[in-house]
Amino acid sequence: MTAEHPERLGREHRLTSPRQFAAVQEAGVPFRGHHCVMLALARPGEPTRFGFIASRKGVGGAVQRNRARRRLREIVRRRRPRLPAAGYWFVFIASRTAVTTPHQDLATDVEHLLARAGALAPTSLDLH
Repeated sequence: MTAEHPERLGREHRLTSPRQFAAVQEAGVPFRGHHCVMLALARPGEPTRFGFIASRKGVGGAVQRNRARRRLREIVRRRRPRLPAAGYWFVFIASRTAVTTPHQDLATDVEHLLARAGALAPTSLDLH
């Protein structure tokens, strides 16, 4: 009897199959940031989902790849309430700098990419 953690980026919010990743890579619109690339694909009527890629060539060894994916996943998880519940699939592709850059710089980069895609709602601080 395992209860789903309320803040976890659950299975329903993740791209899980190679077919889903391939669909975003083929038809998604790329947005290039300083520390990652984001591919956005409009999927009207479907729940918004996220995928994270860190390649050996682009990021490094297993430890670095896992760290890059974890950092990106956490940044997206914390911003999920500001994202639409349905209508998009996103894939974030980490670059080598995603491992070592300060957290705030990486978070700002991700926010800029989501805003450029038109998916990020402003915070209450942005409204003033």
